[in-house]
Amino acid sequence: MHAQKAIDKQLYALKTASLCNHCKENCDIDFNKITLFQKFPIGCRYKFWQEAALNCLENKISKDIYQKIQLIEKRRQCFSCGKCTSCCKLASSEYSYEELKERAKKGDKFSKEFVSVFVPYNNHDEPRKIYPDYIDMIEQNFHGHSEVYFYYCPKLGDNGLCSDYENRPDICKDFPNNPLVALPLKCSYNQWKQEVEITALTLHALIDIVGFYKEKLNDIIKSE
Repeated sequence: MHAQKAIDKQLYALKTASLCNHCKENCDIDFNKITLFQKFPIGCRYKFWQEAALNCLENKISKDIYQKIQLIEKRRQCFSCGKCTSCCKLASSEYSYEELKERAKKGDKFSKEFVSVFVPYNNHDEPRKIYPDYIDMIEQNFHGHSEVYFYYCPKLGDNGLCSDYENRPDICKDFPNNPLVALPLKCSYNQWKQEVEITALTLHALIDIVGFYKEKLNDIIKSE
């Protein structure tokens, strides 16, 4: 809600800036009741407001969001892997191994990399023995949405190091690439997650709102 209000404040400020006093005084449409997604007659200056709003969404607001995401990613570089091996032993997905392989065949990059590294446990008891608290946390996050499947990397050595480190895929190199993923308490990236999680949640909400607004405005502007 706060994210939407922040966007609305910027876009509605453009309403006054897009109109001259003569237009406001001589227009039959109540200026104070105008909404962003109304349809206006051809030639109406309120259309300039909608075009200005779309331009603001595409160039200013989207750019601001991207820059903030870049700052989150830059902050991640201040942390390094503590070799707790949780991500190697307890990878999780809402997709079964068969579903991941099918998605990989259809060109999904993440699924292709995932099945090239991880293999499924035979049952839920095996991963639970390794880290029961983390399993509980993952299942709680997925609760009511879908089943959770757990995987492990067979290339992890007894010393806790990857036996094929130089050839590891991007999903291993970049993990965790999202501060919204569930991390075990012993993961060294937890501090990063705690620092940026609220900002990341806000940015994800803004991305969804911007996408919705752009689609609506494009439809209205093109429907002339």
